[in-house]
This record gives sequence, C-alpha cells and structure tokens, in this order.
Amino acid sequence: MTRVRFGLISVVLVLAATAVRAQPQALPEAYSKAPDGKPLTREHRAALDRGDILVHLGAIKDSPVKKATAIALIDAEPKHVFAVLTDYNEFSRFMPYCKKVKLQKRKDEKSWVRFELDFPWPIGDRHYVLRMTDRREEVEGTPVLASRWTYEPGSGNINDSKGSWEILAYGPKRSFVRYTVFTDPGGSIPNWAGNKATEVAVPKVIQGLRKRAKAKAAERPNPDTDPSN
Repeated sequence: MTRVRFGLISVVLVLAATAVRAQPQALPEAYSKAPDGKPLTREHRAALDRGDILVHLGAIKDSPVKKATAIALIDAEPKHVFAVLTDYNEFSRFMPYCKKVKLQKRKDEKSWVRFELDFPWPIGDRHYVLRMTDRREEVEGTPVLASRWTYEPGSGNINDSKGSWEILAYGPKRSFVRYTVFTDPGGSIPNWAGNKATEVAVPKVIQGLRKRAKAKAAERPNPDTDPSN
C-alpha cells in the first residue's frame, strides 16, 4: 500500500510540474504582441520556444523604406543580454556586417557610437554615428532593459536610422527580446533592395546576439560591469 501511495504521489508531482511548464510565460500587455502588432498566439509562443525568430516588415507613412520588428527568446538573463548590447567596442566580434564599431563618448545613459558596416552588393559600405540611450525602464510593473537609438544627422552616408532593443525576463535565466529597426541606407539603392537587406539581416543580428549573450552568461560575473548592481 505504501509503495502504491508513493507511486501515486510521484505521478501527481510530475503532472503538476508538467502543467506549470505548460503555462505560457506572463508578459506585459505591451509585449504580448507578434511583430505585426496582432495578439501573440499559442502558435507564436510555440515557435519562440523552438528557437524561431519572428520577423515582420511594416510600412512607414510617407516612406518606401519599411521598419522591421522581430521577437525572439535568448537563453540568458536580461542583464547578460543588455551587457552585450551596450559593450559597443565588441560589436565587430559577433554582429554580422560590422567591420568596425567605436564608442566615441558616453555621458550618463547616453552614448555616441560610430559604426562602419560592410553589406553585400548593392548596399555596400555604410558608416554613421548613432546616439544611444541605454537604461532600465518599467512597463506595467515589469522591469525592461532598453537600448534605443537615433541617427546623428550628417554623420555618415545613410539618410536615417532609428530603433530599439527591449529585453525582459521570460522565466528563469531566459530573456524575451524585441528588436525594432528602421534604416534608410540612402544613395541610389533601390528601395526593394534595402527592404530585402533588412529582412535578411535582422535574423542574423539576433542569432549573433544569442551566441554572444550565452557566452557572456557562462562567464564569471564582473561586479564592475554587471548592470544588475
């Protein structure tokens, strides 16, 4: 009888643990959306859990260039993902197309960063300065680590660039990441080519971040650079 009772308890505990894992991770309403702005469904959640990167290119009013929005999960805590995204001088080690990146100056939560990128034809080389704002925010009571940028006018050979990274916890040692980017490459590049380049580049950027963040999480934390301190 004791063995039967113990066996039943074990089954109940396993089923309870499975039920907990099956519950979708809670997200603030502002982040419970797919990249196209529609509600995040169970199918979307399942795709994210499989490691898929969900990307959508949306139209911008009065602009032939589209804005990309992507969401993905990264197996690292938000502080590790954020540390990677704000370590600008290391970008060329893991970000696709980055030939050279240099932090020019930093004041409080703002940074001015020069990028030199090398894209395949017909985009070619692009260089510019972005004004970055890196800070902790709170959305519906949930901590969010955000890195947002705008183009420093006249600093390069593009017309415009703006976007953001937003990172929040998605269960233990896991992050939900939303990446938004709009870049008008300028020059004589056909708009269809610029949009296609964005569509191809966005998943590669997130893949590079994933790999780097997981490596960062495996390192021994440095109290001087840990953004959670």
